[in-house]
Amino acid sequence: MTEGSHVEGGMVAAVRADLRRWGITEDSGMAATALDLAERLSVPDVRPAAAAMLHAQLRSTLLELAKLATPEAKEGDPVDELQARREERRQRA
Repeated sequence: MTEGSHVEGGMVAAVRADLRRWGITEDSGMAATALDLAERLSVPDVRPAAAAMLHAQLRSTLLELAKLATPEAKEGDPVDELQARREERRQRA
């Protein structure tokens, strides 16, 4: 997309939402790459072959970003509770 373009399609918004949920800032190189790919996919006249390649690269980039995500603690998860108790005991020791 052109510099200064303020169009944010559904793909760009979805990538931004993933980044926020994963706790990854948009200024990292990989996050910027994902946003750039999403913007390129949002262009109305993107050719099917180019779109297929962009989708594959975006998917790969998002998978790598997901590995860097801040883990979400699930309420009531026995493993998380056990880890929290262990950490509490370590701090008291």
